[in-house]
Amino acid sequence: MPPTDHLRHLHDRLRSGVALVSQLEEVLHERGNPAGKLAAFARVSDYLQDVILPHLRAERAALYPEAERLHGIDPPLVRRLNDNCEELEQQVARVLHDHARFRGGVHDNVGCRRHITALVRLLRRHLQAVEDELLPCLDRELSDGDLYRIYERIQEVSFDEELAGRVPAGAEAAVAAARRLRDSQGIDSELFFLGEYVSDPQLVERTVATTIEACRLLGSAGLAAHLSIDPTALGLLTDPDACRRSAERIARSVAAQPLGRLNLVMLDMEDLTLVEPTLRLHRELLALGLPAGITLQARLRRTADDLGPLLGQPTAVRLVKGAFPLGPEHDHQGGRAVSAAYLALATRMLAPAAREAGLRPIFATHDGTLLLRLAALAQSEGWAPDQFEFEMLLGVRVDLQRRLRREGFSVRAHLPFGTGGQASALPAGGEHPAEALHLGEA
Repeated sequence: MPPTDHLRHLHDRLRSGVALVSQLEEVLHERGNPAGKLAAFARVSDYLQDVILPHLRAERAALYPEAERLHGIDPPLVRRLNDNCEELEQQVARVLHDHARFRGGVHDNVGCRRHITALVRLLRRHLQAVEDELLPCLDRELSDGDLYRIYERIQEVSFDEELAGRVPAGAEAAVAAARRLRDSQGIDSELFFLGEYVSDPQLVERTVATTIEACRLLGSAGLAAHLSIDPTALGLLTDPDACRRSAERIARSVAAQPLGRLNLVMLDMEDLTLVEPTLRLHRELLALGLPAGITLQARLRRTADDLGPLLGQPTAVRLVKGAFPLGPEHDHQGGRAVSAAYLALATRMLAPAAREAGLRPIFATHDGTLLLRLAALAQSEGWAPDQFEFEMLLGVRVDLQRRLRREGFSVRAHLPFGTGGQASALPAGGEHPAEALHLGEA
């Protein structure tokens, strides 16, 4: 088998992904059968996390740097392929986020199909570009031995990335993963027990107890007790008073951990109807002197006003691009407009007055261009690297996370756990899954 055929064989993983994701799109078109849809979603999520994401990261780590050094390969081609991989990672995160919401009972079939259709289109485009444009160039430029070496390196990196992207179900395993990440790369973690839109009091209590257990384990491991919670996972929709009491229990557990670390309970921001209740919950926790932060979505027009009161107090604000699109009355429309709104809000968060008031800005997005621009802005405004931080999903844009950390910035990985297994690229808050996660669209 010619060496480039080995590389083409690796792309069978992506071709299988196209077929599997396309099947999910068809299943979601059917009426009823939520159990079947959930099972199909689970198969796709596992494949995306175990195969697709590790392969894309391995290409970026092992294939494109080699191609970039070759005189016979057009540099714009390599840049385009890198951009394709980044766009694919972001789209995978959106599909994983949809799965987490679907699992939590939020069945947005139309939105899910839109993200799945886009993912299939991007996968096909990437397959065609690599096989029709890059591999023929490699055939001309490299010896069989060099090509086979690249093939083996992709296999090796893909395996490492698959292991690195796994988040076990239990709190102990999640804390162990957080400790490994800190010790090996200097990247901190934020633990998030998967779940949202919960009404069953027993499930709420399970979420609270598990989150408190994770908090205790983090403190015992010498790690910051930094946790993220969805208010709807604490029953906000059915019993706001009980939700407040549950959030207070978690926050008091966080406050009881050893001092000198960034111990914090971060409130995720969910759909528009929950903005006011979540802001109120944040105010109530702060009034009790508890370490609470709040997530804001740049997509929402109202966020410009919501941010104002937060800039003058010592709290943490996590800025995401945001999910839950509504319409032009409530949302900035289109990726460019959302990015522009994000930059404008972030600029206010990085004003010297906000620093003097004790604000801790947290910029949660996978948009590398935007993050690097904010890093430069923070430095120009006199912020020390440990006074603000960047947050991304565990296993997403690993290259960017490591780069920012090498350059001395504080980086935090949003680390979901629970519900039986892997949640590696589950988004946080808007794009971060669990939606997990409410990190927002990248």
